[in-house]
Amino acid sequence: MSEPSAAPGPAPPGGEPPAAPPPAGSLGADAQAVLDAAKAAAGSYFGGFTMLRRLFAAEVSLARDALVRALIYLLVTTVMLGTAYLLLTALVVAGLRASGAPWPLALGVPLLVSVAIAAFGIVRARKVLKHADFQATRRQLKRGFHVNPHEDTPL
Repeated sequence: MSEPSAAPGPAPPGGEPPAAPPPAGSLGADAQAVLDAAKAAAGSYFGGFTMLRRLFAAEVSLARDALVRALIYLLVTTVMLGTAYLLLTALVVAGLRASGAPWPLALGVPLLVSVAIAAFGIVRARKVLKHADFQATRRQLKRGFHVNPHEDTPL
């Protein structure tokens, strides 16, 4: 029996017949091809690690800005708490005592004002610190080091 011939079809550009697959190489060449494939796989794995490192660096930058802002709010809150407590205590206690109010009432009013200012500072600091939770890095760590080459990198 004869081998079936290929169906006539359009000739490839340039008028040359299609190239036949290369013959099997020597064992050394095949081993080199396997080694090259292993190197490519390792490079892909470390490429995923590089992407995770870049993501982490981007989140550290965002967290750094959020931490600076939170510390500023906490510093202002602390100064205001101290100042409010001292001034309000001095003024209100003196005024209430002059009008005949008992000591517990004279000390309780400035204390409530100071607590209100501190609560405002805590709320503002917690709002700013939401950006310091490394959400994308934690999500990527849960997924593993799988990197989609078609997605844009964060940096």
